[in-house]
Amino acid sequence: MGKGRFHLSQASIYELPFAPGSFDKVLCLGVLQHTPDFAKSVAALVAIARPGGEIVVDFYPIRGWWTKLHAKYLLRPFTRRMAHDRLMGLLDANLNWLTAVARGLDRVGMHVLARFLPLVDLHTLPPGMSAEQQREAILLDTFDMMSPEYDQPQRIAAVAEMFRKAGARIDFAGWVENGVTQAAVVRGIRN
Repeated sequence: MGKGRFHLSQASIYELPFAPGSFDKVLCLGVLQHTPDFAKSVAALVAIARPGGEIVVDFYPIRGWWTKLHAKYLLRPFTRRMAHDRLMGLLDANLNWLTAVARGLDRVGMHVLARFLPLVDLHTLPPGMSAEQQREAILLDTFDMMSPEYDQPQRIAAVAEMFRKAGARIDFAGWVENGVTQAAVVRGIRN
């Protein structure tokens, strides 16, 4: 625990160490798609907001039938069972040629085929990074992409409905520019 207004806790989203209605604002970024039960996770977040409190989440979206036609979904049944040090070593050993192929596809206008490479989308890298920083970011982001046990993208409307069922009215459900790409976001107010 920290001092003053900042407190740091580590807990399961299903067993949060806070009383219901504890917070004016609840922010959850980059988490929900990695939980075993997306709807139960949303309900847990709504529950810790006070009535009138704001809950904001982002998540991996389903954009269409092609969403799961991606290397991470095709290979993850195997990679998520690998020891993390083995997976990291495998990615590190292959990163240079994978990156070169992805950049080559980009140059010839075939970026869409890069989705079949077990590599993070290079367009999501922040600008201004050195070559060393880019390589490290690509390696870590690719590891993060290939290793999670759960990765459950959702339709924005489905997440908005989860908010409603959990007792929140929807203030916003849609796309938000985050400086590099678009994020799927739902913002609700607890009833």
